[in-house]
Amino acid sequence: MATRYKIRTSRDITDAALTVLGNTSGTNTGDQTITLTGDVTGSGTGSFITTLTGKPTGAIVGTSDTQILTNKRFTARIGTETSSATSTPTADTVDQWNVTALAAADTVAAPSGTPTDGQMLILRIKDNGTARTLTWNAIYRASSDLALPTTTVISKTMYLGFVYNVADSKWDFLAFLNNF
Repeated sequence: MATRYKIRTSRDITDAALTVLGNTSGTNTGDQTITLTGDVTGSGTGSFITTLTGKPTGAIVGTSDTQILTNKRFTARIGTETSSATSTPTADTVDQWNVTALAAADTVAAPSGTPTDGQMLILRIKDNGTARTLTWNAIYRASSDLALPTTTVISKTMYLGFVYNVADSKWDFLAFLNNF
């Protein structure tokens, strides 16, 4: 479906290179409503002033452009489960996977989906008042500097940070905080 904008002009739109699709009949009273199905473009010498209602201001973010975004907020995609004997985060649709009341020993399975190189994943795990054993799928890789935890701390929240390494097909364990 085409995006609809209301355009107010201060003069007739007469630029020969301008493409406007939609109902443009009637006299220009400076307050016509025109339905657009694409961009308003022009290359002639005629000038006109437009006010687009509903269009964002500032630079438009392109799908393949290299751009710096300022004053934009990233809202993390959160997936949540209460408890499972096999937690399976979904790499295509979540940035953080929460286990809120782990009531059994948990095997953290390989995330479903197709991760991208450098993709980050946070796991947040809290038990239900009893310490629970954690085991990890082989896709999770720890270094000699930081081992993957093997148990929860009773009623405490832990955060684990991973980054996907496409060259090795591993989720590398980078960060761990416990006792929240």
